[in-house]
Amino acid sequence: MSDVQRFIRFCESEFGTAVMDREAAYVKRHVATDDRILDIGCGVGSLEERFPDHEIIGVDRSEEMTRAARERVSAPIVLGDATALPVATGSVDAVVFVSTLEFIPDADAALAEATRVLASGGTLIALVLNTRSEYVQSNLQREGSYFRRMAHRDSEVLTDTVSEYVDGERDLFLGISGEEVFESSDPTAAAISAVVGTPTE
Repeated sequence: MSDVQRFIRFCESEFGTAVMDREAAYVKRHVATDDRILDIGCGVGSLEERFPDHEIIGVDRSEEMTRAARERVSAPIVLGDATALPVATGSVDAVVFVSTLEFIPDADAALAEATRVLASGGTLIALVLNTRSEYVQSNLQREGSYFRRMAHRDSEVLTDTVSEYVDGERDLFLGISGEEVFESSDPTAAAISAVVGTPTE
């Protein structure tokens, strides 16, 4: 089974749907209805699927993922690299990373690009897998887990890096235990560490 097939199966499972619904709800709280949103590392378009009434563009470096996303959603999906975005400077109101940044070896280059394409006063939303959580740790130890491809395995260091690029707030959310999804900001239960802010001058 390919990565794309595996990911689609996850997205369509009850657990995957619950996870992605919570992530999308979090993003929605931080964007306006008329914001132009760039979703970096869009995968098969699961965020785009949940933003039918927003102007959202997905970008992913995988041809197979972008092909699958175009079959699943009507939003524009672009093949491109997070460290060299095919997007004009200052052209979007919000940039979103959903469990993407930790897989990019040069996170600084990706963040520099993200802030470049943001319009003045725009919002960067980085949702990073919280490596202190039991859910993420168990996946990092599981043979064959996609999480083992993470280039950054210390979410505190990575969120510190994000905070060098934006002034904003940090959150922990998305409690996961087994396949149960619940509200939690406990560092050992919350699967996502989030940073939301506007670029520093």
